[in-house]
Order: sequence, then C-alpha cells, then structure tokens
Amino acid sequence: MKTTFISTSAISAATRSSLMKVQQELAEAEKEMTTSRLADVGKSLGFRTSQAISLRQEHSRLTTIIETNTTVSTRLKATQSTLQNLVDNAQDFVGQLLGSRIGGANALGVQTEAESRLEGFLDTVNTSFGDGYLFAGVNSDVKPITEYFGTPAPASRQGVANAFLADFGITQSDPAVQNISAADMQTFLDTTFADLFNDPSWSADWSSASSQNMRNRISTSELIETSTNANEAAFRKLAKAYTMVADLGVENLSQPAFEAVVDQAIRDVNEAIQDLSELQSKLGVAQQRVSDASERMSLQLDIMTTQVNSLEAVDPNEAATRVSALLTQIETSYALTARIMGLSILDYL
Repeated sequence: MKTTFISTSAISAATRSSLMKVQQELAEAEKEMTTSRLADVGKSLGFRTSQAISLRQEHSRLTTIIETNTTVSTRLKATQSTLQNLVDNAQDFVGQLLGSRIGGANALGVQTEAESRLEGFLDTVNTSFGDGYLFAGVNSDVKPITEYFGTPAPASRQGVANAFLADFGITQSDPAVQNISAADMQTFLDTTFADLFNDPSWSADWSSASSQNMRNRISTSELIETSTNANEAAFRKLAKAYTMVADLGVENLSQPAFEAVVDQAIRDVNEAIQDLSELQSKLGVAQQRVSDASERMSLQLDIMTTQVNSLEAVDPNEAATRVSALLTQIETSYALTARIMGLSILDYL
C-alpha cells in the first residue's frame, strides 16, 4: 500500500509549489498596479501583441521627430532674431551714409563707423547655436566668416589691399588716393572690388560656410531646409558695403570719389536689406511648417496613446484588489504549511 499521497512531505511539497505560483502572480499584479500596464504584454495579448508593438514603435518615432522639431524651432527663432539684427544695423548705417552724403560729414568719422559695423557684422554672422554656427550651412562646426582686422592680415583684407594696389598703383593709406577720380573709383568698385565678393574669391578668402543648408525631417513625409548660410547674396553685399567704406582710404579721397564710394555702399546695403527680408520670409515659412507638423503629430500621438492603452492598460484599482487577494492567499498558505510541518505520527502513538 502506497502512502506517498497522504504523507506530510507530499502535502508540504504540493503547498510549496502552489505558493511559488501565487508569489509569481503577486509580482505580476504588483507590477501592473504600479505601471497600470500589463505585466506580460505578449502573454496577455497573444496575436495582438504585434499591433501593440507597431503602435509603440510609431509612437516613439513621432515623439523623436517632435523633440527634434523643438530644437529646429528654437534654432529658426534664433536665426530670425539674428537676421533682424543685421537688418536693423544695416538700416542705421544707411542713415549715417546718407547723412555724410548730404551733410558733408567728416569722412574719417564715417570710416571709423564702417570699421565698427564690419566687426559687428562678422561677429553676428559667426553667431553660434548649441554645438554649431547658425550661418555655416551643413558645415555647422566651422566658423562661417574669417575675421578682417586680425594680425597678420587675413586673406580677406590682403585681397582688398592687393586689388587696390593693382588698380591704382598705391595703397589705401597713401595720401595720393586724393587723385583718384570718381569715375575710376566707380570702375574699381564695379569690377575688381566686386569680384572679391564673388566666387572663387569669396569662398577662398572670406567664407568657410557651405552653400548647402541644413535639412530636417519635420514629419514622416516632410524634409525641408531649416537654415541659411553666409554665402547668400545678402551677406556678401553687406560685407562689401562695410568694407568699401572701412578700408578703401575714404578719409583721403576727393569729395567726388568719396561720394562715389558712399553712393555704392548705400545701393549695396539697400539691396542687402531686401535680400535679408526674403531670407526671413523663407525661414518664416519653414517655421510655420515645423509648427504645423508638430501639431499634427501631437494629435496622432494622442490617438496612438488611446489605442495602446486600450490594448495594454490595466485598471490599477482592479490590480490592487488582486494584490490584496493574493496576499491573503499567501498568508493562508504559510499558516497551512506551518500546521502541516507541525504534524507528527508520534503524537498519535
């Protein structure tokens, strides 16, 4: 006769096995109570698990794009602010040039002001954002424009000096510049000097920026340009205008030649202001597209969250009730096990 199924050892082993199962159920219930999500999605959903995984992957993808759009929007806002600063400074400079043209202001004062404007222009174009530069294009880790008044003279300034010497046979600081006629100065400004701000001279001596702008994916189906660069015509024209007044020896020029320089600078600055406005409009369109895309994706995220919750969500109150019931069951099992272990056949002999 077998006694295995009624022995205290067999009963104790069966109780321990049942207790381990209940403890596992308790761990899952506690996890669900804490996270409000199924403890084992695959086990609970079965064939619908793939649907939940797909929804979560798409949710993660959209979330990443929205976070990137936040950074893009901030960079665009900083770019717009910097462009507006350039416009404001350019408009002020035009006013000063008109004053010197009409009122016959001291040429040295205008030159000093132009030097200051050129330095400020270069500092502004070299504005950084995060780990890169706003106007460097895809070469965001490279400073867009070289300094002009450095020592030794950088290529940009040396290029101007060489061009002036080649055309007039004298340097900008030579008092003989007073003999330069207005016609000769205008010819120089329209040809040799203008070429310094066109490629290849511009890219070789002035700019390290890329003409290719940064592009960002702002939604699952939209990839747009989200920056501008220092090689745009607006930046070249401003550099040209500030430089011609700052470094062509205007303090010693005759009045007609001085007026030729000032008039050309006014034309270039006004054209640059118009070009900057067009860049602002273009970036404004990009800003709006980024905002609209983020808004659409936020709505999609809300829908996906609802769908995921319908598959994976657990009522925390129901989970708490199960935890309480399982704890009671475990306590009962412990008490029963203790009583079984206390049984002895000696007590009945």
